Amino acid sequence: MGPSTRDLQGSTYVVIFNRRALAARALRRSGLEEALRERKLRFEIIETETADESRAAAETAVQAGHVAVAAGGDGTAHVVLNGVLAAGRADAVMGHVPLGTGNDLGAALGRVGGGLEQALDALTDPHVHAIDVAQVNGEEYFINGLGVGFDAEVARHRASHRFQVPGYFPCVVRTMLYYRPQSYRLTWPDGEWEGPALMTAAMNGRCEGGGFRLAPEARLDDGLLDVYRIDPVSYWQFLRYVWAVRRGTHDRLPMVQRWRTAKLKVESESRLQYHMDGEHRELPPGRSLEIELHPQRLQMIT
Repeated sequence: MGPSTRDLQGSTYVVIFNRRALAARALRRSGLEEALRERKLRFEIIETETADESRAAAETAVQAGHVAVAAGGDGTAHVVLNGVLAAGRADAVMGHVPLGTGNDLGAALGRVGGGLEQALDALTDPHVHAIDVAQVNGEEYFINGLGVGFDAEVARHRASHRFQVPGYFPCVVRTMLYYRPQSYRLTWPDGEWEGPALMTAAMNGRCEGGGFRLAPEARLDDGLLDVYRIDPVSYWQFLRYVWAVRRGTHDRLPMVQRWRTAKLKVESESRLQYHMDGEHRELPPGRSLEIELHPQRLQMIT
């Protein structure tokens, strides 16, 4: 990605602070405020607890000509993204300070993903890039990735708060014990496929699930989604190969199929369970997912 010449000097950063995020709770607002003040930035911190609050805060900030900054995990970035785009301003800019348990978006944003200090340095000396975002059924946007099937069940399981062990990996292993793959029909401009799948992911960023390098060659500004379909495997096959997915060396495995596209339709006779940037969603039987990438739709600090 090449940076733009956009000058943000003198801009106000409206930092939308998700106090539900584990790392955010550890840092506390006072610590974030002190770090921003040390860098002599013009800022306002808005604490939120719900997705609706975060989205509304982002939309209001952008409408006022400010930069909306998501301070939290991928879920916070997801709702802030949708607030930024809802404002309808072509000159809107979004920033991100990763403070969640997954922080997969940060991994795709260069120095922003290097830790708190590096993310705040990016606000101090901002490089603005035009990046792609994708939209589902003409409504909600996602920035990092969408997953159907197994990874959506992992997202649902974690959102239920019944799984108390921190981190994604223990939840991934536990979910595999009971998950049963469903059948899907996938169509895209250059092809189609129908059958059972463990999961299908449409990736804009490289990682999902707290560091699984599912799409190691994906780029945020190339105008295409990297789609990965993984066919059903046994539990023991899963344990054998999961580390390959973690490292991003799974492309050559026989149960993995990959292609690139700007549009993808997913259909199923069963209820369609999916996630966007780790946020669980569900559609009733008979409804389909239509995913479309919008090239360079968002101005993002990297």
